[in-house]
Amino acid sequence: MKQFVLLLSMTMVGAVASLWEPFWGVLLYYTFAVLRPQHMWAWVLPVRWRWSLYAALIVLLGVALNLHRVVIKGRFTTVTSMMIVYGVLLLISCITAHDPTIAQTWGIEYAKVMLIALIASVVIEKLWQVRMLTVMILLMLSYIAWEINYLYLFENHRLDVFHYGYGGLDNNGAGLMLAMGLPFAYAYGTSARRWWQRIGCCGFAVVILHAVMMTYSRGAMLAGLVGVAWVLVHHRARIQAVLITVVLCMVISVLAGTEIRQRLMSTTNFQQDSSAQSRLDSWDAAWTLAWENPLTGQGIRNSSRYTHNYGADTQGRTIHSLYLQIAADSGFPALAAYLAMLAAAFVSLRVTRRMYRDHLPGQLSGRDPPDDDRELQQIDKLALATEGSLVIFAFGAVFLSLEMFELPWLLIVIAGLLPGAVERHLAHGTNLQAAPATITEANHPHGRLRLAGVGKGPARP
Repeated sequence: MKQFVLLLSMTMVGAVASLWEPFWGVLLYYTFAVLRPQHMWAWVLPVRWRWSLYAALIVLLGVALNLHRVVIKGRFTTVTSMMIVYGVLLLISCITAHDPTIAQTWGIEYAKVMLIALIASVVIEKLWQVRMLTVMILLMLSYIAWEINYLYLFENHRLDVFHYGYGGLDNNGAGLMLAMGLPFAYAYGTSARRWWQRIGCCGFAVVILHAVMMTYSRGAMLAGLVGVAWVLVHHRARIQAVLITVVLCMVISVLAGTEIRQRLMSTTNFQQDSSAQSRLDSWDAAWTLAWENPLTGQGIRNSSRYTHNYGADTQGRTIHSLYLQIAADSGFPALAAYLAMLAAAFVSLRVTRRMYRDHLPGQLSGRDPPDDDRELQQIDKLALATEGSLVIFAFGAVFLSLEMFELPWLLIVIAGLLPGAVERHLAHGTNLQAAPATITEANHPHGRLRLAGVGKGPARP
């Protein structure tokens, strides 16, 4: 009952707050989308309400009541534009589908996810909002991981996440979702000021890492390793990166039992693995289907009807690859738009990190920033963590079809908005009004400061 009271209180507070600031409705929606409380607490909730649906209605109401502010302050980015192009191509695919009923059912789900993502892209505008969303991601995924660990350690080694998945995702999707939280544990652990915050983030990372292992998903484990490696390679303090890597290897060696190690190493023997071979067969079928109708595809989620006819092992076999799924279902133009959206997100994150380096060149040498610039240091870490999380998703999507997985859509939106949010933060903090300026050591106590393309006018002393 206490879980129901908590969810009801969160919904009511979010509804009231969104009347003045639609961001709170967006935060509430993505909290429920990541946590999936109707699955997490299904055994204790007195009613099976669709909490994400109520949160989505709250978002729409908040936007309607604040439409004038949203229109004035909202900014379309390259990521947002590619999202719209992708949505139009999906609509065309839905109209031309071989089975309109299936396409419309999945198309409506697509529309729900993308509509909230588009609203979020014009509602989110400040760095504190980005920070709150990333904190929410870390806390929700850590809580899910804790529940998975608790069932295993205190409920007779229950592995529900392996046998049943989580929240409509199978074990592979659940493992990938959890792995996407690891970079944010890194970001807040390395940028925290207090020792207990760093220890807490390390604890989150360990709990998430063990939960990913307990899904027995090879794709999620490999994607997690790739994403973590991406983050550590781009970590500027090299000695610290090496130390983190050593500690991480030690933790993995302790957490990974014999079965988990064998499961991960089995990826090298994919020729003898029936599961891997079934994926390869479904990929071949998807490639053939995509070229049969390269412009509009077979229709959203229509390709599964025909994969068995083209070599898949069972009737109704899904593609098990996001990219081939999009190509077979909606055509190569839709795939190109989706890849362009992902690429634009990565470019935006790289621009964000370059803006930070331009503002604080001392960070390249590993020196600690002054107190008034610690916020930007944390944003730099969060940009890198978002990169790492999207790398995990992009790599895992090679093996999984997760088009309507809300978390990567949120990260894509955040990536597109970060450069503008950082630019406005710097312009406001430095009170810039004229041409881009260069402040030298003569008038800035922290050394040379270059503000490239941030704003105009005299800079902060």
